[in-house]
Order: sequence, then structure tokens, then C-alpha cells
Amino acid sequence: MVTPNTTQRSARPHRAPLSIAAVAASVVLMAPMVASGASSPTIKTGKVPSFSGVLVNHSSRTLYVLSVEKGGRIKCRASCIPPWFPLLVKSSATAKSVSFGAGVKGKIGFVTRSKTQKQVTFNSFPIYTYQGDSGALQSNGSEIHADGGTWTLIKASATTPSATPYASTTGGGGGY
Repeated sequence: MVTPNTTQRSARPHRAPLSIAAVAASVVLMAPMVASGASSPTIKTGKVPSFSGVLVNHSSRTLYVLSVEKGGRIKCRASCIPPWFPLLVKSSATAKSVSFGAGVKGKIGFVTRSKTQKQVTFNSFPIYTYQGDSGALQSNGSEIHADGGTWTLIKASATTPSATPYASTTGGGGGY
């Protein structure tokens, strides 16, 4: 009869805390995305310093696009998610599920993020809020060069993908 190795027994408890820590970390990172997964979000026009007519959400939090995601090609994945929160809806949402405020003229669409959630797109760009904006009508994420492209504000009046990014006239911010 083989007796259990006591070294293996003592190593087992160390695995459980690591697994629990990994699950806890993923829950903390995913919480903002799940919280933003409204079934019928509102997007509207807002005015942030130096920019008028930008796209904001129902809480007047500024919305952004990543230049390399044109056409709904998601590049912002795991390492990008902590500072950039996707605007999510339930997988059953349709374009009619998204409410437009005055001055918003673009086309709403979706890209799949998971089995239960889709990310809202505007003129084929997936849209996000930025963790560095601590409140409404801020633009701290504008012109950040990261994640393979440039993060920009969104022109609420844009009706084509090429007119969607709202490039700064004062230069750019760099990475984070």
C-alpha cells in the first residue's frame, strides 16, 4: 500500500489561495464592464473642455474610440480593459435598445464580447469610457497613444467611420 506523500498534502492548501486570488482579481477587473452592461443605454452629445459635440453616456461620462478598431475589430482585450471600460449591453439588445440624445447622428451597431454581452459600436468603432476620467464631461483619455493606436473622443454628429474620431488640435497625450 502506498502512503500519501506529506509534501504533496502541504502543497495543496497553497493552490487554493492562489485560485481564489485569481478568481477575485478577475471579478474586480470585470466588475466595471458588467456594471456598464445596461440593457438600454443612452448616448448623447456633451461638451468637454476644448471639445464640443462629443459623445457621452447617460451619466455624461465621455466616450472614446481606439483608432485601430475601425470596422468593429476589437483590439482592446485583457491588458487594455482596466483603464478602458467597454460600453456593454445584453446579448439580446438591438440598435433600437440604444437611445440617442439630440445631436447624435451616427449608426449604432454591436460586436460580441461574450455569450451574454455585446459591446456598442458607433459608426463601426467599439466605444469605451476611460478610468482616468473621474467624473462627467472630462477628456483625460483623449489622444493617448496606446494599445496599437490612438484613443480619441467621438464626434456625436459624425455619420461615417472616417469622421468619427475627434482629433485634438493641441497635440497628443502619450501612453499611460
